[in-house]
Amino acid sequence: KQWYQRRVRGEYVREDDINIAIRIMLESFIDTQKFSVMKNMKHTFSKYLSYKKDNNELLLFILKQLAKDQMVYSRSRHSGDIQTVEISAEELEDKARQINIHNLQPFYSSELFLNNRFVYDKKNKVILLTM
Repeated sequence: KQWYQRRVRGEYVREDDINIAIRIMLESFIDTQKFSVMKNMKHTFSKYLSYKKDNNELLLFILKQLAKDQMVYSRSRHSGDIQTVEISAEELEDKARQINIHNLQPFYSSELFLNNRFVYDKKNKVILLTM
């Protein structure tokens, strides 16, 4: 496999390759941490975690975090199974603006969004995740 990669990509490692490798390594490491540590690490390393990701992937990553936070909150308040998680679209939009993403409409209609069981309720300005 290494021989093939060298042949296709060349003999030299580019800075871009290293940055992508750092991002992937950080994502893997952070995902193994406890929730409170994970949250702080994601914030600390956000610059590296967003390298060369398209906006939809980045927005999905943020949305999944918001959904996970909402699930934890809902489970602490209600016993039993949670069928649907409701995330404020405004909260996602605020986080998106922090990373210079201002138009979420393409994301809401993307295959990535829909394939991950999210539905955007424009009228109520919420995002629903059905379990």
